[in-house]
Amino acid sequence: MAQHGKHIAIYGKGGIGKSTTTSNISAALADAGYKVIQIGCDPKSDSTNTLRGNTYLPTVLDSLRGGSKVRLSDISARGFKGVLCIESGGPVPGVGCAGRGINAAVNLLQELNLFEEFEPDFVLYDVLGDVVCGGFAVPIRDG
Repeated sequence: MAQHGKHIAIYGKGGIGKSTTTSNISAALADAGYKVIQIGCDPKSDSTNTLRGNTYLPTVLDSLRGGSKVRLSDISARGFKGVLCIESGGPVPGVGCAGRGINAAVNLLQELNLFEEFEPDFVLYDVLGDVVCGGFAVPIRDG
């Protein structure tokens, strides 16, 4: 897969301001004229809320669980200055591994040709790095 733009992962334990920091970086880059994608990789699915004005956005994993064919337009929304916002979501509470769920979400985004279609200058990943099931950040570190 050809990599489009710079891919930056911001991760750490919950509650330290990752989503705020990531959203501010996305907003600043978009304001400077760059094409930006922000992908929230946290089961809370709230990474891009401020960019989208708190409007509802179905998560990638919830859409996959729905069983129908998922289109990019079903799981993304334009936010501040055109930032493309996506939330991976998480597993059903108490079932499954969030790290594998994020991996499934990123794989779907690749299958939907997100990076080739949007041609971003920057892709920011807001990743919960708490150690659960090997850690949420493991799929991101693997590529």
